Amino acid sequence: MAWSWMVSQRGRGLACLLVASLLWLVAGSGLAQPVEENPDVRVIIDVSGSMRTNDPDQLAASALELLASLLPEGTPAGVWTFGERVDNPLTLDAVDAGWRERAMALGPALVDYQPHTDIEAAVRRAAESPANGWRHLVLLTDGMIDLSPARGAKPAVDVASRRTLLEELAPALAERGVVVHAIAFSDSADLDLVERLSRTTGGLPALVQSPESLLGAFVDIVERIFPADQVPLAEGRFTIEPGVEAFSALLLHAPDGAPLTLVAPDGTRYTPDSPPTGARWQVEPRFDLIRVPDPAPGEWHLEGEFASDSRIGVRGAVSLQFAPVPAILHPGLTMPLEAWLVRGGEPWQAAPEDLAISATLLDAEDTAQVAVGLERQGERFVGELTVPELSGAARLRLHAEGQGIVRQRYLAVNVQPLLSLLEEAEEGRGLAGEAGRRPLGERFHEDLATGRETEAVPDSAADRFIDFINDLPAHAAVLWREAWPWLERRGAAFAGDPRQWAVAGLVMLTLLILLAWRHRRAPRRTIHREDPHV
Repeated sequence: MAWSWMVSQRGRGLACLLVASLLWLVAGSGLAQPVEENPDVRVIIDVSGSMRTNDPDQLAASALELLASLLPEGTPAGVWTFGERVDNPLTLDAVDAGWRERAMALGPALVDYQPHTDIEAAVRRAAESPANGWRHLVLLTDGMIDLSPARGAKPAVDVASRRTLLEELAPALAERGVVVHAIAFSDSADLDLVERLSRTTGGLPALVQSPESLLGAFVDIVERIFPADQVPLAEGRFTIEPGVEAFSALLLHAPDGAPLTLVAPDGTRYTPDSPPTGARWQVEPRFDLIRVPDPAPGEWHLEGEFASDSRIGVRGAVSLQFAPVPAILHPGLTMPLEAWLVRGGEPWQAAPEDLAISATLLDAEDTAQVAVGLERQGERFVGELTVPELSGAARLRLHAEGQGIVRQRYLAVNVQPLLSLLEEAEEGRGLAGEAGRRPLGERFHEDLATGRETEAVPDSAADRFIDFINDLPAHAAVLWREAWPWLERRGAAFAGDPRQWAVAGLVMLTLLILLAWRHRRAPRRTIHREDPHV
């Protein structure tokens, strides 16, 4: 007992030192990819039998319709479905009117339910086609890996596939520029797999608490891939300034709601049957999408019932830009921010003198948790935001305003605690609580060499903590890879501050100690059950 306490306390101090050093350096893990002009988007939809129960209203089809409507022209995109096998009902091709029409007709393929759930094969197949830039995989699943018994003994075959996906395939995808945004469609989904797969590849993980929020999750992912300028929408009203070339209104609503009405600044009323000149008004059961070119400046407003997370996008000569932001943030960390206005594609050197840019982190209820003003430094505005104590889905809002110009950008993020991993290790729940949420098969022990059932010796606090320490080098390597874009942006400050070099050296020394500890660790004892004999 004394030894367990000593290892736990001393090891805990070592891990605290390592984690604190890493957090100080990383400031916000999660691959912060630069925005690509033409990334691939590949949608992977679960069609296992459980989707029949978890998606009775076929919201996956509605989400795909929304995605098809929002993807920019020319974007390479495709759709894969999976259950026991992996199909590709919509091959990878440039988005145009024909592609959208084919995507809208995929409803029957999404209800072609299959037994079993082969997530590893689906991700591997969707990612294998080459691309010119980043590949963004959008994975929607309501379950966990469940392979056919013909593939091998259960549950060992499921456990092996899960480990291959998380420990081999996911890191390889990250190295190849493949990002996986994983959406858990039900509480029965493997939430830990969703989080780890997204975190390793730099994607956005999402747990859909209700069927209606699935569309919002898809919109969040599209906005991470294709950030767009917006203007504030409050109580159905929004202002279009002179010089705006077009606006688009994405209005999420309940199915079969009353038709919406758009009212122009001069009082002219528009409906889906009589849209503005040159406008396109798309009406779907759960959303309306209105695109209006050359809009009249002034205050527009909408009449009817629509969700609070609806949004108004604008396109014009002036645009708000920002440095990459990680998809996953951690409480207590200070995240560097950088934003600026561009005009005609170039940084706006003559930006208004009264221009102000602020950043606000909103929780899942769209309540502001922390807000900071960015400091003007020439053409750029810079600042730091300390992530507050919250957990789960959140959104970062950048707001620029000056001389009658207003621009906003929203970026979905996921806030996940890191220091709680230490408590989870001592409680035996493993990194990120995976043991408590992993498939039941991982909790069994089987001696594959002899085929006999075995009984593992109960882990002490010391054993569990050493397991945690044993995994830290791999996770530290992931953090280092994910932190590189941030380090590049902060390179000048890093080179000029001896304290930061000291912390970096401390991290490397601690990692070397952990690697040596891992090398010397003895294998755990296993006791076989034997029938009594005389």
